[in-house]
Amino acid sequence: MSGLRIRFSPGNLETTVEQGVTLLEAARRAGAYVGAICGGEGICGKCRVIVRKGDVEGQSTEFLTRDEIRRGYVLACQVYPRSDLVVEIPPESRLTGYVGIGEDSRRFRDFSLRLAEPPPALSPLVEKFALSLPEPTLDNPTADQERLLSAVARKRPGPLQMGLKVTRELPRLLRRCEVARSSWKWTWNGNVTATVALRGPVNEVLCVERGDTSRRNFGLALDVGTTTVVAHLVDLTTGITREAAAKYNSQIRFGADVITRINYARQPGGAEALHQAVIEDIETLIEELSRQTQIGRGDIQCIVAAGNTAMLHFLLGLEVDVIRLAPFVPAASAPPPVRAAELGLRIHPRGILYTMPMVGSFVGGDVTAGILASEIYRAEELSLLLDIGTNGEVVLGNKEFLTACSASAGPAFEGGSVGCGMRAASGAIDSLRISMPGPVISATTIDGQPPLGLCGTGLIDALAELFIAGLLDRGGRFQPSAAPKHFRMAEDDGGAEFVVVGREQSGSNRDIVITQADVENLIRTKASIYAAVDSLIQSVGVRYSDIRRVYIAGAFGNRLNVSSCVTIGLLPDLPPERIQFIGNSSVAGARLVMVSRAMYEQMQQIVERITYQDLIVDAGYMERFTSACFLPHTDLKRFPTVASHITARLGSALAPH
Repeated sequence: MSGLRIRFSPGNLETTVEQGVTLLEAARRAGAYVGAICGGEGICGKCRVIVRKGDVEGQSTEFLTRDEIRRGYVLACQVYPRSDLVVEIPPESRLTGYVGIGEDSRRFRDFSLRLAEPPPALSPLVEKFALSLPEPTLDNPTADQERLLSAVARKRPGPLQMGLKVTRELPRLLRRCEVARSSWKWTWNGNVTATVALRGPVNEVLCVERGDTSRRNFGLALDVGTTTVVAHLVDLTTGITREAAAKYNSQIRFGADVITRINYARQPGGAEALHQAVIEDIETLIEELSRQTQIGRGDIQCIVAAGNTAMLHFLLGLEVDVIRLAPFVPAASAPPPVRAAELGLRIHPRGILYTMPMVGSFVGGDVTAGILASEIYRAEELSLLLDIGTNGEVVLGNKEFLTACSASAGPAFEGGSVGCGMRAASGAIDSLRISMPGPVISATTIDGQPPLGLCGTGLIDALAELFIAGLLDRGGRFQPSAAPKHFRMAEDDGGAEFVVVGREQSGSNRDIVITQADVENLIRTKASIYAAVDSLIQSVGVRYSDIRRVYIAGAFGNRLNVSSCVTIGLLPDLPPERIQFIGNSSVAGARLVMVSRAMYEQMQQIVERITYQDLIVDAGYMERFTSACFLPHTDLKRFPTVASHITARLGSALAPH
């Protein structure tokens, strides 16, 4: 029997599948992105598609209303084609694969440029030295290799090595061969450029070229994020970023969070699919950067990659299953430099890929990079570094100590496990205000497009505004009597839901709502992160007031409203001037290491100083988490600013006693 032909729009992407293959898997084979945060387990409700033609079979789901089912909506992971199909992917389920140098890429790029200005003295991991080697004579018959290495050693002291391939090419690079009257004539030409890279404890001569090519020396600083892959093309002769690009991580089609992807990697061929997805993403970015700058791939001598532990394992093709299993030990925490070509990355054929060292299974090289870029490792004052994402990484310390942990926050702040949640893409509601009485709702969207859903910053605003307006109590329960026109009963479980944007104003032809279940997920997420901070605070024996600086890393932080974060109890109640958004510290740290061997050595020392705290074995963590599952916390005295707002707007009923 021939296969079933499935066509997806927009894009008219087609594939042929056998019976028994889910519609989500068919989309993956066709190269059509369909949001599936849970990786196809049927528990997130994000892979909504519309069957325009043909028949499918499968179970109905509580994530779809009766009206949506009548209009042909299905969850792609829960249905199987029974015939040829024409399938539409609605706007809320789409994701633009390549971000490019457009609005989104500029956003990712600009966030990253706030940190890691080139150090005063450049000493990049890979340098190119223009050399003029004296011609050998009978009085000075030093071999070509030794002659070259001696000249390099004067430029870059330390142990040197040179591979056989380079040695074989050297005599012809240092001489020109001429044939005259059937005889050979060698003419000395000692003007060459040697490319030298740091590989562990030694310097390796990667290649030798004729003439002076020392100005053509570039590197790629890379942030392999769970959601986004960001690349900076750096001129290693100046330390300046020439251009930057970003794209959504193609692994998203296998699941939004690292645990879902690790589980997918356990399937036959799954690990290789995840590895190839990130390699292809990096290749796409290299191609775009090369096109934009007219810099050849062969002039890119190195890559420095930062990312969480799972992402770096996927990049290197290392076993990832051990990360999620007790005792949670990664395959490698400080992988040695490797040839980029071994991974299928097409830069200089002998170019080197470095990875930022990891601290533990859930505190990775992105955190190491953040510590380096924020400079909390050398500060006198006590600082807190937060990277808020699916895994909320937290670092507390100064020049005397560093301690770190990771909280499994879940994907709520990235749009997952929230009915109308979405990623920070065009059309996402990124800020929201509720004015009482009324209430009157005002919202902004990314790129000013019609709203499709709420991204993380919009969800945080919504939670804070609902609470301050009295539409949520401290336990996170809706108060419909406060605004009956904006509340309605949900079709699935009869619970209340708050209508943020009506169907007529939305860009997805559906109401954008926040349900009681959404509120509970968001509160658990913020509680997980706050409890992680609380655990470090208590383990060190300091007070929140001792923290002089809070650094919030990542593009997520750019749109965060500090007041909203404090109101819901995500951030401690500290003076706003102490809180600083530092952008993509992951790529910033990678760039610092790339342009400075001193920073490379400093990075190794930082990792040795970090005390990693595993919250799984912390007996007090669950108690702290439970205490934080209120707005803003069970102990309102921790949040005097929030208490004053409550008193001012709602009276003294909820004020602390």
